[in-house]
Amino acid sequence: MKPTKEIIGLRIIRISDGTQVGVVKDLVLNPQEKTLDFMIVDQPTDYLGAKVIAFKDILGLGEFAITIPHSGVIQDVAQNTEAQNLLKQDIHVLGTKVLTKKGQLIGEVKEILIDEETGQIAACLFESDGQMREIGAEQVITLGKELLIIEEDLAVPNHQVEEPSSEVQILMSDVTSLIEESDSGGEFDFLEEPEPIQEPETGFNLFEQRQLQYFIGKMVEKDIVLDNGEVLRAGERITPEIVTHVTTRNALMEVTSHLQKN
Repeated sequence: MKPTKEIIGLRIIRISDGTQVGVVKDLVLNPQEKTLDFMIVDQPTDYLGAKVIAFKDILGLGEFAITIPHSGVIQDVAQNTEAQNLLKQDIHVLGTKVLTKKGQLIGEVKEILIDEETGQIAACLFESDGQMREIGAEQVITLGKELLIIEEDLAVPNHQVEEPSSEVQILMSDVTSLIEESDSGGEFDFLEEPEPIQEPETGFNLFEQRQLQYFIGKMVEKDIVLDNGEVLRAGERITPEIVTHVTTRNALMEVTSHLQKN
């Protein structure tokens, strides 16, 4: 999930030639579907002069950039009725008050979390009594211009967003077994450092996998060191085997930014 503050300001890369064609200036939300429908590329005073990209037309929403297949997906708002209607609703969500269905005002929205693969609003973060809390999109009844109306009163503690603990939690069953082993004369060493837990890599999301497939048959305009240490030479055609050596997002963006122009 990606907060909106990490989407606004991202570079927009045209993957057909690796050229930056702009940056994301703002987001256009669909309050009825609870989705991110468009990204504004240029935001003049008159929104009808702006340009937008539909979420469905992007190839990837990554850490460093948004990728699009070609400039044809960049549309004028003046020629897109759907985008115009959403802009007229002027739904930003951020800064709106949070109201329960029972009429209790409990906070103010500070951030929205977006699913990078679907564009769905996954959750809203709001401040209540000096604490940050999270409400899933399924609990949201109305995304309004002034109010976010939710299904229930979130005064209960299990909705509170807490910082993850750095301490390793030990299950009570494990503690019990240790105590039983000690009582029965067994030996165990509390001073031995536990082996660190290796977290599995998250891998590429659906959009990034599409980018990798797009690379096949293309060439880059400069030498790039791949994640396995091999060098992709300028002018060398990218093969399916070479693509398997692009395993990090840094390498993905490096190849994307230096694809040779057709």
